[in-house]
Amino acid sequence: MSRRLTLQVKDAQTLVLSGLDDFLSDILCRIPEAGAPHPDSDARLFPPLSAGREPEMDADWKEFVRPELESQFSWNRDVVAEDLKGLRSEGRRGITIEILQAHVPAWVHALNQARLSLVARHSVSEEALEEGSLVPGLEGLALFQIQFYGMLQEWMIEAGDSI
Repeated sequence: MSRRLTLQVKDAQTLVLSGLDDFLSDILCRIPEAGAPHPDSDARLFPPLSAGREPEMDADWKEFVRPELESQFSWNRDVVAEDLKGLRSEGRRGITIEILQAHVPAWVHALNQARLSLVARHSVSEEALEEGSLVPGLEGLALFQIQFYGMLQEWMIEAGDSI
């Protein structure tokens, strides 16, 4: 039986993502891990402010701004990880998760962080992202994650705007 993946507004405080199967719920559960700190994604997530042209400015940014960004990124991943504990099977509707409207910004940011990190880790070009085709060294699963996370970001932003 095929299911339809949907993100719907349940009420003024809640979104419901339903129609997930085991594979998609597993991909969803990978968001915190995909966005976790990684040496290959560090430059993409925390680029030097002046791109090396002003070392003192870059050092200040790294000392004073980056720790706050890292903390915010961690908090976003933690919110998503906690919400993911609410995944539940609903029979024919598939696997479902409710997301509080107040958590949507954390989800959008965690999804974006995961996408940026996966792109950096797998050296994905903008062209490859637009084409949606595999590139040398890129696992099909990573490309799927990047695209799926992007779709979810878009849906969450649109759903959040409708509340």
